[in-house]
Amino acid sequence: MSRNLAQQESPLHEISVPRTIVLVGMPGAGKTSIGKRLAARLRVPFLDADSEIEAAAGIPITEIFSRYGEAHFRDGERRVITRLMGQGPMVLATGGGAFADAGTRAAIKAAPVTTVWLRCSMPVLLRRVAGREHRPLFLNNDPAEVLSRLAQARHPIFAEADIVIDCVDEQPETTTRRVELAVLNHRPPARLPVPLGRRGYDVLVGPGLLGRAGAHLADALPGRRVAIVSDEAVAALHLPTLRAGLEEAGFAIALECLVPPGEGAKSMAQYQRVVEAILAARPDRRMAVVALGGGVVGDLAGFAAATILRGLPFVQCPTTLLAQVDSSVGGKTGINTAQGKNLLGAFHQPRAVLADTATLATLPPRELRAGWAEVAKHGLLQGALWEWCEVHGPAAIAGDPAALTHAVLESCKLKSSVVVADEFEEAPDGGRALLNLGHTFGHALEAECGYDGTLLHGEAVGIGLGLAAMLSARLGQCSQEWPGRVLSHLESVGLPARIPDLTGKTFSAATLIARMRADKKARDGALRFVLFRQAGAAHTADGVPEALVETLLREEGCTP
Repeated sequence: MSRNLAQQESPLHEISVPRTIVLVGMPGAGKTSIGKRLAARLRVPFLDADSEIEAAAGIPITEIFSRYGEAHFRDGERRVITRLMGQGPMVLATGGGAFADAGTRAAIKAAPVTTVWLRCSMPVLLRRVAGREHRPLFLNNDPAEVLSRLAQARHPIFAEADIVIDCVDEQPETTTRRVELAVLNHRPPARLPVPLGRRGYDVLVGPGLLGRAGAHLADALPGRRVAIVSDEAVAALHLPTLRAGLEEAGFAIALECLVPPGEGAKSMAQYQRVVEAILAARPDRRMAVVALGGGVVGDLAGFAAATILRGLPFVQCPTTLLAQVDSSVGGKTGINTAQGKNLLGAFHQPRAVLADTATLATLPPRELRAGWAEVAKHGLLQGALWEWCEVHGPAAIAGDPAALTHAVLESCKLKSSVVVADEFEEAPDGGRALLNLGHTFGHALEAECGYDGTLLHGEAVGIGLGLAAMLSARLGQCSQEWPGRVLSHLESVGLPARIPDLTGKTFSAATLIARMRADKKARDGALRFVLFRQAGAAHTADGVPEALVETLLREEGCTP
């Protein structure tokens, strides 16, 4: 069956095909026969790359090979295909080795085209190449041996195509229709750049990314050997899909290291266990660490990657809303200590972020709600997103895929812009520190709960947002309506909005303030908060009177 195939066929006249379609695959895959039929159905020209090469050279391909060799042919092929990529929409059938050539493949990927791999089994290919012994590849060679050798080398590269169609023994018209439907229904993931120069990378957002992970990571990583770090709960749901997606594109999985789920895994003990497991696999600096899971796994695996061999390539595959909208982007990694949250860590940017929005459908409702706190935070920082949150938040929490995707995209856009402007949080005021809105209170509450799962990070941030709004209003920074708006929105999506909502928990104001003084954002032991005047107008504030903070916490139910 084909990937990216919609359940319902879409009438052809309702959908335009503005892109060139490039067919790739082994000799005998049917690129020419399918390509001609597909072009006729889509009413665009059909071109055969081999025919174009022969026309440009004025001699047959067999003669090019015999006179000048394969390297000369590949160079001409690359130039011809690069030229064709600049022409109007068409269906282009490429030779069996074209996409396997790195330069040609780069030219195709750089163009606004859709690539389709026509994948055939070996028995089908052998039947189709019968009688083609005159082709250069098969001259004086056993076709079965040649095809097997080529498949082993080329299949991982063909897997980088946008769409994969499994071709079987069926009428060409049937295969053509399957290709047409796959092309018409293909929606590439959103691609958001994080332009940090040599450390820059892309954030991909959309459904189905884990199953095509190898295709998306092929150009982002220096090698094709990886270590996967995940937690036991996430691995049961998504590791088989990621594993298959990597292996399809020729990635070798050196090890799979699973940690217990929950914030408690961000510990020195688990960090050491992950590091020792990766070192036992004898990594070099081309081996990448792939984090599959939520913010805990991403922070832990990222810190391990940052410190092994003084830095391994690193990929984030976030599976929670919180990780997709916040922690997977920006390069902050770390673990917790007895003194507080994220006090041991490093800035280590990933090589890519694959935010597969389909994984959000598998989240427990509490985890989804917890992730929304970071979306709300981004809304308060950005402005227009906050108004969208107030309207669409309940629908997103109910599982609306469009609303969740919008939340992820807009959050990643905001996060990227902030990180690019202040990557290492060095701005004297504002900058990346603004992303800690709600976190000074939230981290203190988390630490007091012992990271045992009774209070999730997002839940703590949500309560922190409410407290930050109250503090902003008491300092005259924002109008008195804002605390009510923030609390109302948190309640509308099912988050605990205030400290008294944490039933069975008692907090000391003095202890919480002591935690805040030790927070990594504090300066010279003095409290530092992110406050706001209105949505879209946040700022950092030093010198907030501790007495005012203590009064606020006492009024919110804390003991002295």
